[in-house]
Amino acid sequence: MDEFARKQRVLEVNPQSPLIQGLLSRVKALASPDDLGDPDLEAEAELQVTSILIDGALVRSGFGITN
Repeated sequence: MDEFARKQRVLEVNPQSPLIQGLLSRVKALASPDDLGDPDLEAEAELQVTSILIDGALVRSGFGITN
């Protein structure tokens, strides 16, 4: 386990993944080109996207996640 903790970690994102495509469509829907968008909604979406990506990587690596 100690050796695993010292290795560099890489997060690879498949842009063709349905999960990534869905997240992209949600982010694009937040702000249209003709307005500045809602900063609160954008911050919430950023947090959700980050959480989903990190939690997914942890689960695939064999770690548990908290609710």
